[in-house]
Amino acid sequence: MVGERRNGNLLVQLGPRLQAYPEELIRQRRTHDGQTEYLIRWCSSSSGVGGSSSATSGETKPENILMWMSTEDVYANCPTLLGKRKTDTQRPLQQQETQGGETADVGQRSGSEFPADITFDEVELSDMKEDVKNLVRRARKQMAKKSDFSISITHTIHVLSAYASIGSLVGVFKETGALNLLMELLCNKETQTRRSAGKMLRALASHDAGSRAYVLLSLSQQDGIEQHMDFDNRYTLLELFAETTSSEEHGISFEGIHLPQIPGKLLFSLVKRYLCVTSLMDKLNTAGVDSSSERQDSKHLRVQREFDFTMAMANLISELVRVMGWDRNRQPPDGSFHHPGGVGVSPVVTPPKKKSSNGFKTRSDFASRSAYVEYVQDNLKSGMLVRMLEDYEEVSAGDEGEFRYSNDGSPPVQVYWNSLSRTYWVHWHMVEILGSSSCSQAEKETQEKASSLTETLKLTAGKPPGGLYSLPYLSEGLQTDPVSLSRAEWWEILFFIKKLEPKQQQEVNSILLQSLDDQLDDSLLISLSVPGDVAKKLLHYLKQKLPSSCLSDLLCSHTFSKHYLRRGGGCLDDAELLGEDKITTKYQISLILNNFLDNYQEDVLPWHESIEPCLSSMTAFINDREVVQLFIRFLYRLASLNKDYAVVMCRLGTKEALVKALDKHSTNLLLVTELRDLITDCEKYANLYKKMTTSVLAGCIQMVLGQIEEHRRSHQPINIPFFDVFLRNLCQGSSVELKEDKCWEKVEVSSNHHRANKLIDKNPKTYWESNGCTGSHFINIYMHKGVVIRQLAVLVASEDSSYMPARILVLGGDDPTNINTELNTVNVTPSASRVVLLENMTRFWSIIQIRIKRCQQGGIDTRVHGFEVLGPKPTFWPVFKEQLCCRTYLFYSTKAHTWCQEVMEDKTQLLQLFNKLNSALRHEQMFADRFLPDAEAAEALGRTCWEALITPIVHSITLSESSVFSPLSWLLSEYLDNAESARRCKSRAAIFNSRVRRLTHLLVHVDTSRLDSEELKPPVKSSEWLSIAGIALCWQGVVQRQVKKFLESSCSLPDFVERYRTLYLRLKNAMEELFGQQTAFVLALRHGFSAALLQLSILRAMHVSERFAQYIDQMIQVSGAAAGSVETLERLQQFLEPMLFLSGLELANTFEHFYRYYLGDRLLAQGNIWLESAVIDHIGSCFPSRFPQQMLKNLGESAELQQEFHLYRLQQLDRCLQEHDQVRVLSKLSSLEEWMESEEEADVQVLVLSPRCWAVSSLCFLDEPAKHFPAELWSYLNQFTQFYSHSQSMYGLSHSKPRRLQWTWLGHAELQFGCWTLHVSTLQMFILLQFNNEEEVSVEALLQVTGLSAAVLLHALMPLISEGAPLVCSQPDDPRHGVLTIDQQVALRSMDGIPVSVQLLPRQTYLNVDEDAAGTLERKRNYIYCLIVHIMKQEKEMHIDNLVFKVLDSCQKQEASRPPGAGRFSCSTSDVLSCIMHVINKGCIRRNEENLHIVEFLPEDPSTPQKGQAQFSFSRSEITKDATADSRADIRCDL
Repeated sequence: MVGERRNGNLLVQLGPRLQAYPEELIRQRRTHDGQTEYLIRWCSSSSGVGGSSSATSGETKPENILMWMSTEDVYANCPTLLGKRKTDTQRPLQQQETQGGETADVGQRSGSEFPADITFDEVELSDMKEDVKNLVRRARKQMAKKSDFSISITHTIHVLSAYASIGSLVGVFKETGALNLLMELLCNKETQTRRSAGKMLRALASHDAGSRAYVLLSLSQQDGIEQHMDFDNRYTLLELFAETTSSEEHGISFEGIHLPQIPGKLLFSLVKRYLCVTSLMDKLNTAGVDSSSERQDSKHLRVQREFDFTMAMANLISELVRVMGWDRNRQPPDGSFHHPGGVGVSPVVTPPKKKSSNGFKTRSDFASRSAYVEYVQDNLKSGMLVRMLEDYEEVSAGDEGEFRYSNDGSPPVQVYWNSLSRTYWVHWHMVEILGSSSCSQAEKETQEKASSLTETLKLTAGKPPGGLYSLPYLSEGLQTDPVSLSRAEWWEILFFIKKLEPKQQQEVNSILLQSLDDQLDDSLLISLSVPGDVAKKLLHYLKQKLPSSCLSDLLCSHTFSKHYLRRGGGCLDDAELLGEDKITTKYQISLILNNFLDNYQEDVLPWHESIEPCLSSMTAFINDREVVQLFIRFLYRLASLNKDYAVVMCRLGTKEALVKALDKHSTNLLLVTELRDLITDCEKYANLYKKMTTSVLAGCIQMVLGQIEEHRRSHQPINIPFFDVFLRNLCQGSSVELKEDKCWEKVEVSSNHHRANKLIDKNPKTYWESNGCTGSHFINIYMHKGVVIRQLAVLVASEDSSYMPARILVLGGDDPTNINTELNTVNVTPSASRVVLLENMTRFWSIIQIRIKRCQQGGIDTRVHGFEVLGPKPTFWPVFKEQLCCRTYLFYSTKAHTWCQEVMEDKTQLLQLFNKLNSALRHEQMFADRFLPDAEAAEALGRTCWEALITPIVHSITLSESSVFSPLSWLLSEYLDNAESARRCKSRAAIFNSRVRRLTHLLVHVDTSRLDSEELKPPVKSSEWLSIAGIALCWQGVVQRQVKKFLESSCSLPDFVERYRTLYLRLKNAMEELFGQQTAFVLALRHGFSAALLQLSILRAMHVSERFAQYIDQMIQVSGAAAGSVETLERLQQFLEPMLFLSGLELANTFEHFYRYYLGDRLLAQGNIWLESAVIDHIGSCFPSRFPQQMLKNLGESAELQQEFHLYRLQQLDRCLQEHDQVRVLSKLSSLEEWMESEEEADVQVLVLSPRCWAVSSLCFLDEPAKHFPAELWSYLNQFTQFYSHSQSMYGLSHSKPRRLQWTWLGHAELQFGCWTLHVSTLQMFILLQFNNEEEVSVEALLQVTGLSAAVLLHALMPLISEGAPLVCSQPDDPRHGVLTIDQQVALRSMDGIPVSVQLLPRQTYLNVDEDAAGTLERKRNYIYCLIVHIMKQEKEMHIDNLVFKVLDSCQKQEASRPPGAGRFSCSTSDVLSCIMHVINKGCIRRNEENLHIVEFLPEDPSTPQKGQAQFSFSRSEITKDATADSRADIRCDL
């Protein structure tokens, strides 16, 4: 079973050093469908913490992950927890408060559940309870009085505070309404009363977390309470909240990420909403565990609770987006469901409108974007010129370019931009058509490039925008456009309706009543089904009536884009409502701000947003004392009026700005010290506010992750408004990870422009040197749009002496003519090498100027060796990615483990696995399309899902814990068995195979072995089991069993090879149906065949090899004949594919032996050379010794030798003519002509074949050609012999033995018989030529003259005496004793004058494996086995290469000592190595464990081989000496 276990529970590896294990069952709940689910606390820690007791103190603290699990999942993953569940009274409250805000409703618990600090007897406790009740009543009466309220109530509160410190009285404070009284006192107008109430709250919360949580939950349900509380009471409550929930509990760190400083009132409001959401979520999680009487209405109650939670969550996200400053970067969507490229896109910049003189419409001519997009798609053709209408990543508004082509990706439009000098992808609505290009050649090139990319585009066109994975069957049914709104869309509209005034909400109800004709109440309104046209009316009304604070949320919402903009409800001019004019901070503005403070009202203006611009402006105008003084005065007054603003100043670097101002203007500035002291006093508040911001943000992230997990479990869509907005901001930075060279566009220098490239060549030894006067040297860096610098540094060198900078001024600007904002001034020490100029900038600057004001030692010119830019600032994406991937991996790991157990118990559950996997992955795909902003974020989620689901499942179903087949092997075998029956589409077999195909397509769709480096990866198992590798190995085993079964049953059948070809085609087709043509499965198919062939015995392996060689021989001969067809060639090609599986096997040596024999006969019979060459090229790897390749090469060399002989004869003729000089010896001219006429040449070609590659028997040797052939023929052969001997003497080496020719009876010839052309062999030619001089010839005479065996002669004679052949035999039943004569009837037909080509070549004879080849090969192997054992007995130990060399040397010596005429014995390196491996397997020798190249002799006797394999006890047979010649010649004659 896959999955490591700890104490009987599953141990999930979340990373290389991170693992999670279930630790406790918290509680259970009943789902809406009646199923029971359990809340399990998983502990994630490093391997030392979770896996053993040897954890060190330096290891990370364990973190908890709470996850709801079904009953099946709990039994499969953590069964021991069901027997160890703690009761509610045993478990402390802190463990019942869920992470992410799942806080229990502790207000309903009894006081006896909480530990008491002080114990009293029952009488004393009863008396004190009565005292508390009386004090609460007195306080109520005192509050009702108007006179001396603050004095009298203060004393009462002091007494209540004393009682509040007693833990046993906590229940009384809840029962008597003391907590409600406390909240009223906290909001009292009297300062003393509020302070006393704060002390009472601290006393009450000092010992009881439950009361603290209850107070905070109660406060969260009171609207507007933050408006009536002062700074100190808000701080008190925030402190209590910090004690209740901290960032450590959430396990999320935002180190390095810039978080805004939120004012106390906004932070308190945010905390209040957060607590409200946690309370509602806890109620939602406990829904369903009601009594049977309440369960009848449970469905409606759950929907109502879900709606309340959804609205609260939407309010929380909306406010969080505002306080985090994320709303400043929001834009209205482009009208599509999911726009991967929409995040981080620059705001729309509309260029000045121009009249279109080219006849094409502009975007302003259309009422909606969708209509304009359709127009551009219909009219834009390849090669047209376009203009960019807005800034998008690297393309700016106004840039022009040439449209290339489009696809279904995102963005879909490729344009060659002149400004970039390259192509870049944009969206349809971003371009404007200018007209056709004037360059026709460019259009042609564009079309050619577009057509060349067609195949590539086919691969990317089907990928979904989310980028999860383009899985098979996954996207079916996802593109439907429903008529009515989904619940998520309708609830998003309801969220905005709730923001209207009551009167306006009545008007909305009227719209709904008019459109739907139905009575409405609050319960029906939640579950209402609203058509799209009605939604458009509602959105139009909301757009007009919503307050400005909510209007931006509406315009940027998904529902507004889909059901208003897409339906033509308006154009994107609404985006102008989101724009804000940036105020340039100057002297007059500072005066206005100070005047505003004279009539200060806290909630009229967002005063905290003015602090950062003031500090930036003060830094920019640091030299102007009057401006700086005005800003300091404004900041001091603002901090004095409200401490919240002083807290904000702490985090924005106000103290550093004041220090710079003092350095610049000394003591001439007023209020600097006072402002600095005020800020210093507020630093403790700033730390708490930062902690609270981190805690709330971490809690929100955990709640979001919990909702993702909750809907992942139910496979229901997420209905929370603005959920996509929150995720989009969390995923910012996932699309592009800017590196140093991508932060800036170009660099300019003040002088020596040709050396500016030295600044960016990353070579510290090169430098840019200026040329000018002191203080005029600068470097301008043009930044990419939107990149906020995290760090800017320059590289200098001390050895530059006076050229080294001493003082550097850094300026920022928005254009080259306005670079005047001073960002920093740095003094450079003489020993510096890297000088940091800027760090953690808070805004974007288009141009950064590095100005060298002064050089060391008073130098004039300067040298800079380079600069480094780091950006952008850290984002939330790495943090969110880690949390998302870990929780996703944990969830799907448990699911995979559950499904694996089901499969192990019942193999038929494999057929249900596809539906489960596809459902899970489809849900993740829909989630990615809807909520994740770009392909990288979706791919991170997709890879995690794949690793958590597919990899463990594949590992489980491909491995078997017993000797029985693995589940997947069983499934694939069943698929193959059902292949024939599955042809009937509606049969059970067809349905079964369809399920198998869908499952395998899903499992092998993506190879999880491709892992990104140095990022959060789904963990790699210790076994490094890869999904495709495991399935491929399983498929290999199935193939091996199928082939082995076939070989055992069909090896002796006549049509064995045809059946073998059919088997291969069947397995190949099944492979393509199941897995496609992936390389891993093609190799698995090959290895399966090879493994089955390796299990054959020696005799059966030789038999199979010989049948393979026979089949190829027959197919080639049939293809070369006149009746050959394309079908035959196709069958041959199909069979050659599985022949490649012999490559690398010992079986290949046997196959090569037979193939070489048959190939030699075909080539000597003037076979089809191009077909032979094509076949050998295709299966060349099956020939270890490369004999067939050498045979073809030898034919080419023979042809070259024949050409050399032709040139040699011409030289001999020229030399002869030179001797007969025509001038001096004219009398001899006539005799010369007679000599030349007497030399009649025959058309003869000699094939010189090497015995190293050609298998020629000594029985075919021809010793004296002159005795057997006519004079004109043997004279030619004699001349060739002389030529060959001469060439050997000329080119042979002095120490080598010259080669000589050995003529054979092999070869072929063409004889003219009347008008017929007879194609015969050399021996047949000799027989037929006898009839030129004789009328009859006896067979006995032929045997005596040739000296050949009767079998060889009769094999050549039989075609000549067959029906229609030129000869007849007197005794056809016994040709050996017969007499041959010419068939006169055939001779008469040959004289008819009709040319006919007659094939009389002998038929191919096939070897008898059992009698001939088997014995030869077994003797050869036995001889090598004996040599190996004999050598190892002497040496005991030696290198395997030396052993091979010694064996080969012994074989060559034995070969040289054989007598002439004896059988030849060839031995190759591959033969010796295969025999060595066989001897090792038999236990005669072994490899050294430390050095595998060393082999050692084992004295034990080897085991007896089985199945006809050779025995090592065979004695060496006597081998007769062979004096066969080194070279032989075959003859081809045309007479």
